[in-house]
Amino acid sequence: MKKTIYFLATLILSSCAIQGPTVTYEKTNASLIHKSIKDLKTVESLNSHISKTDKIAVVGMEDYKTNDYSLLATLEDEIIKEFVNSGYKVLERDDDMVYRLFSEESNNYKHINRVKGAKYGASISSGNADYNSYYLNGNSQANSAGVFAEVKNYDQEFQSSLKSADKIISYRVIESGIVYDYDEKDAKIDEVEREARTILEVRLTDAKTSEILSALTLDGSANDFVKEEDVKALKEFSYRYYSRTLPKTHGNPVKATIKAKEVNPWPIIGGVTGGILLLLLIF
Repeated sequence: MKKTIYFLATLILSSCAIQGPTVTYEKTNASLIHKSIKDLKTVESLNSHISKTDKIAVVGMEDYKTNDYSLLATLEDEIIKEFVNSGYKVLERDDDMVYRLFSEESNNYKHINRVKGAKYGASISSGNADYNSYYLNGNSQANSAGVFAEVKNYDQEFQSSLKSADKIISYRVIESGIVYDYDEKDAKIDEVEREARTILEVRLTDAKTSEILSALTLDGSANDFVKEEDVKALKEFSYRYYSRTLPKTHGNPVKATIKAKEVNPWPIIGGVTGGILLLLLIF
């Protein structure tokens, strides 16, 4: 009898517990998009035009240098990884890494200063300032000629011993994202189908002649099912950098970085009250 009462009370109390959305990195939108990138099968699509002796560079079609934008970085990381793990020779073309390689390419380490600037009267401008931009912005020709003399060596070559590519794999992102299908018939009750899709336009180019050897569209996808109540949490999910001040934030002695979720107490109180009444009725 006591076991029956204990079971009923536990059942009632547990049914009143409020379960918030539980989202881990493995279930995030970013992780599913990563799976769709793996589904592009870049090596399989291009291997008939590339030999294992070719030196390959992977670059964005619309950027003159690599960027650390999250999606592009993930795309390039995955494509490079796929080719390297398949035994192909891939050259480093990340802008920051190439800068470091310039310092390491000879027997002795050399420091290279790549910070350049030009003085515009009272203002300082760094980057690719030029004669035309200064003159066309309303400044005098005499002043602009002086500025031009300071920056004329901006586009200079650095002769290195790093290898050049035989073939270039370039890409343009057409689509990469997540959609939710609330009408999918295979979904269970309170579930939503989630689909990630990544579409790229890819070219394989002979780096010595500029001949385009192959041009194709790569389409990768991945899907799964998630709880409908988790959709909002998935859209907002992100990790925060760990701070040695945890659980304090920005030195604030009051505000904590981890805040307990506010829970409506009335369903729990009602469940406890119902359990007590049930026990009284049994006795």
